[in-house]
Amino acid sequence: MKAFSLSSIMQPLLQKLNWQGMEKREKIMVAGLGGVVALLVLYNFLLAPLLSTRENLQKSLVKKEVELQEIKNMQQEYRMLQSQSTDIKGRIGKRAKDFTLFSYIEKRAAQAGVKKNIKYLKPSAVEREGALQEARVDMKLEQITTENLVAFLKGLESEENVIFVSRLSLKEHGKEEGYLNAVIQLITFQLKSGEVR
Repeated sequence: MKAFSLSSIMQPLLQKLNWQGMEKREKIMVAGLGGVVALLVLYNFLLAPLLSTRENLQKSLVKKEVELQEIKNMQQEYRMLQSQSTDIKGRIGKRAKDFTLFSYIEKRAAQAGVKKNIKYLKPSAVEREGALQEARVDMKLEQITTENLVAFLKGLESEENVIFVSRLSLKEHGKEEGYLNAVIQLITFQLKSGEVR
């Protein structure tokens, strides 16, 4: 088996080009063209793939850094939610054992003098993962004055009892001027059955 050498490839090529019969200027042009072809081959088969691989690695690194930051943000948010959940459980544990959102609303309505304006109270529960369950009450008040509504709402929300107004919709009462109809959604949380207070 013959040893590979560059001259063994170049000799037949130079003979076909009639290298010996060329003038100096033609030899320079052919050598320059050969150099350009060699550079193009090197670029396409060696340098371009290396640059492409490097660029892909840089993009991948930037993407991984963004994902890592998102994970850190989610971890921080999870810790904050866990802390809030513990705080909510503590507040719920301090409520009376027979506490219900329904009875709480009725009591506040009586105190604000708007119990007669209640059209309906619809309680419901929303199952959630974890130890807490969301309790909701949708209620409608009809023909209520703005002052009475404000007084009722002030006494309704309670951080201590973990009760929040999640939705409030107001409309003018059609029959008499100066009166409103209000639809209010209240939420609280309670421990799921089997959970320790």
